[in-house]
Amino acid sequence: MKNISFHRAERRSERSVNEAEDRSQSAIYAITIPIILALILSACGSNATPTPIPTIVVESGNSNPVQPAAPVSSGGSVVASAVVIPAQEAYLAFVTGGNVAKVNARVGDRVTAGYILVELDDALAQLEVERAKRALRELTSPAMIATAEEALASAQNDLEDAQKKVVALSLPRASDALIDNAEAEITLAEQQLAIASDTYRQFARLSDGDPRKAKALVAMTNAQLNLNTLRAKYNWLTGKPSETDIAITQAKLSAAQAAAQEAEWYLDALKGERVPPDASGMKLAQLQQARDDLTAAQERLEQTRLISPISGVVAQVNVIAGEYATPGRILVVVLDTNQWLVKTTDLSERDVTKVKTGAPASILIKALNREFDGEVFNISPLANTLGGDVVYEVTLTFSEQPAGALAGMSAEVTIGE
Repeated sequence: MKNISFHRAERRSERSVNEAEDRSQSAIYAITIPIILALILSACGSNATPTPIPTIVVESGNSNPVQPAAPVSSGGSVVASAVVIPAQEAYLAFVTGGNVAKVNARVGDRVTAGYILVELDDALAQLEVERAKRALRELTSPAMIATAEEALASAQNDLEDAQKKVVALSLPRASDALIDNAEAEITLAEQQLAIASDTYRQFARLSDGDPRKAKALVAMTNAQLNLNTLRAKYNWLTGKPSETDIAITQAKLSAAQAAAQEAEWYLDALKGERVPPDASGMKLAQLQQARDDLTAAQERLEQTRLISPISGVVAQVNVIAGEYATPGRILVVVLDTNQWLVKTTDLSERDVTKVKTGAPASILIKALNREFDGEVFNISPLANTLGGDVVYEVTLTFSEQPAGALAGMSAEVTIGE
């Protein structure tokens, strides 16, 4: 039994060795056959264009990709990578949303400043403009201007009267002759009252129904009233206005002046003449509100049109007719391709201190395989980070615009010597 077990174990061992050899041989074949096929294909098609091998980026444990090494500066010059950018670029969106009625631009179209790129449905905005125009037209009609002229004339007349009353406060109320005459009238009235009083005393004991007594009483009463009136007249002629009288008269003058001024401002505004910024008045406020309403309506109408602020080439159109345009969504991009700039992408904080505005530079555009002269236009005061390094953006201008350049082309700049 021991021998049988030994022989079985020996056979299992041999089978394991054979299987291992078979697997090893298969692996050799799996490696060798593709190599042989590759050699045969290479020999047969030596004139064919080789297939590019894709680049595989292996990330490290911290998930940060390996950054390419920044250009090295040498001597007194500074070298940095850069990118070509347009001098002006406009990213255009609507302020308010709406349905797109027309798209007037396509990618590649050259447009001028003021060109309408996209139009929204403006039926409601047009209606608001017409309503505002009608309201303003009613307020500025010839009839309203005539009414304002009449109101101004009346206000100026009231102002003149108020001014006269103020002047009268500081003038004597009567001449000396008029005052002497008033004194004489009082003397005569006192005498008449004395005579009337004596007459009444003669009939005072008679009954109340006696006509003589009644006649004497009426005569005495009238004499007393006349004397009182003359004395009041004399007191007014010889007296001065009270503080209350002065305050009331001055207040009426101020009100008349304000009314006349507001009437004048309103009429000037109706006629389209300039009025000061601090001009006031209820009617003037209503007129100004109507004009503001028209301006606001016209602005809302303008907001239904997406207008290019610059001349250039349409780079993107992200909308079609019939689509709803949401506020703030970038619909069209316009680039000024007549003037190009270059912006650095990896200029380190160590090298930016060597760069000065106006410094000469050499700009190599790799896609064009040409070098251009330029100079430093602007150095950004704000820093960015690139692979953990602090970098600054420096913008450069071309001495001669590079023909054939496109936005985003890679470049290399050498600033300084």
